[in-house]
Amino acid sequence: MPRWPGPLLITGGALLAIGALVAGSLALSGQLQVDRSILAPLALIGAFAFAAGLVYSAIRQIRVRSFLPPERYRGPSVLILLSLVLVLTSVANAPFGADAAALLFGDGELTLLGATVILVSMGLALLLVSWLFVHRPRALAGLPSLPGPHPAAAIRAGVGWGVLAWLGSTLVLIAVVWLLERIGQPPEPEAAERAIALLDPWLVVLAVVILAPIAEEVFFRGVVFNAWLREGGRHWAFGGSSALFAVIHLSLVSLLPIFLLGLALAWVYQRTGNLLAPIAMHATVNGISVAFALLVRFDIVRLPV
Repeated sequence: MPRWPGPLLITGGALLAIGALVAGSLALSGQLQVDRSILAPLALIGAFAFAAGLVYSAIRQIRVRSFLPPERYRGPSVLILLSLVLVLTSVANAPFGADAAALLFGDGELTLLGATVILVSMGLALLLVSWLFVHRPRALAGLPSLPGPHPAAAIRAGVGWGVLAWLGSTLVLIAVVWLLERIGQPPEPEAAERAIALLDPWLVVLAVVILAPIAEEVFFRGVVFNAWLREGGRHWAFGGSSALFAVIHLSLVSLLPIFLLGLALAWVYQRTGNLLAPIAMHATVNGISVAFALLVRFDIVRLPV
């Protein structure tokens, strides 16, 4: 497979999609005279070309790297995989722009379907991309599959470390919020906080406490950490996987706490050798946060003002 089609489709598709979106914005403000009926199809064509370029590049890298020894990482670039996740998530969320605005900015009302798609789309995309481009072609040969060795012990360890991690990340978050308030930049409520405050508890638990820990640990620890551990070494694996884990949450306030949590999750994973441990740890952190937020929401617990 020649190399050039992938970068060509990625670059051309991105330019076409971005150009169409910018033109549409200028047309709405009256700064550009253009037939707006053609802009949406152009943006869609650009998005599909961009996605096709990513898929082509991923398949080509799998074929090229298939000749490497099994102890190496033989899959696509982690950044290509993450880009595919973002594209799939964006496509799934595109019909629910009003719901996204309600969740992100508090404008309008959330529908059950829109909220469900927005909350679960990234988790499902992480699992799909991990399976399709890493696990199915055995790009990380030699790793134990779930449930792995000593699953009960791994879950117990994950829960225990999860309680400590929740305490630590909460203290760091409180410090970050305090610093922002001191400089006159108090943080606004985030999408996750709005979701917990507005949505049915069962949907929040399903998406935040069950799906998110499984999907994010499969991708960031199972794929990213192991890929960079094999190709870049221990420091790159810890720092890189934790940085991507923090950035993907799109929260400036929680950037540092989530990065530190990512380091802790990677450490627990390497210490136990079982992916169930960071999954249980992640679920514990999210579960405590969700439980506390729901107690506040239903006035079972009241916070001092």
